[in-house]
Amino acid sequence: MKPALSVVEMIPDVHRTPALAALRKAAHEGRAGNLRLTPDDKDLAFFDGQVALTSPIGARLLMALYQQGRIKLKKPAAKKLPTLAAYIETETAFRAAVRRLLDEDDARRDRLAAIIADPTCATPDEITPQLIDKVATAQLGHGVMGQVTIAGLTAHRGFGAPTDDDARTLQDSRVICWWIGADGQRQGDRD
Repeated sequence: MKPALSVVEMIPDVHRTPALAALRKAAHEGRAGNLRLTPDDKDLAFFDGQVALTSPIGARLLMALYQQGRIKLKKPAAKKLPTLAAYIETETAFRAAVRRLLDEDDARRDRLAAIIADPTCATPDEITPQLIDKVATAQLGHGVMGQVTIAGLTAHRGFGAPTDDDARTLQDSRVICWWIGADGQRQGDRD
């Protein structure tokens, strides 16, 4: 995804703010004239964050708005928009990247679920304080301190010594998760 204003500026002599507003509205509605987006495409077309971003899918909406004469220009419209068309052509690569990221996220979630269900299937390099916390919550209960075995190693969830920051927030102690690695060294959160 690229910043939406930089995509809008791929149209020569465009009034940026009204064009961005038209793109935002079209992406929110999921259509621009006779061009309609699927619900998945609608989610991928535009990100309205601190910096508005648009994908090649959103650029397709912008092109449709331009071709329908719904984009305000300072001068007469150009016949071709090669820069915008080139960005739209990257849609296949964009979709492949999104699919890869979603697949990686699904695999990560599946692996986490498998480890929580059977902590012995984990490898020592997968152990993190966050993993210990999730396994301890599943085995011991929410907020219960104690020990769990992950990848054949004993992992601990307990209270650490209060820090100076804890005194300012009226928190008596903080939860820490740690384990002793195969090398005999303590790893994870520190007291």
